[in-house]
Amino acid sequence: MLSQLTPQAFAPLEAVFKRGRFKEEFNVEVKLGGVHLCHIKIFTGRPPYYKPWAEVFNLSPRFVGGPWEGHVYCVLHRFMEPGDTLYVEYVDDPDTFAALRRGVPPRETRLGRLLTLCGFRVVKDWYFPEGWLEGGMKLQAEKV
Repeated sequence: MLSQLTPQAFAPLEAVFKRGRFKEEFNVEVKLGGVHLCHIKIFTGRPPYYKPWAEVFNLSPRFVGGPWEGHVYCVLHRFMEPGDTLYVEYVDDPDTFAALRRGVPPRETRLGRLLTLCGFRVVKDWYFPEGWLEGGMKLQAEKV
């Protein structure tokens, strides 16, 4: 169902969709009033080998903890199937970053609670060393 995601789904935010590296991948830049909110990478899956997933990254620090951040996660949840994975980079989220460094379980951080409110089950804290394409540290959540 991620393949059915459209710019109108993010209204009243502006979402600019661009092709990705593969036919199953596309990139989205989300803006509010012309101001950058975040980037999203969507992979629609390649059955039976790869399941769909989405990743939210480059969240503008001015929107961390605000209502538009949650709106983005909840919109993605609405277009995902049970078991689909969402990755959320938290490098610009000082509360989540500090809580994880103190040993707080990922689901109990500010970001983890927000993802749970949108209907995700927070699985773990990740860093994928992929040789320059991995991005920052992120929480992994699954649609329940």
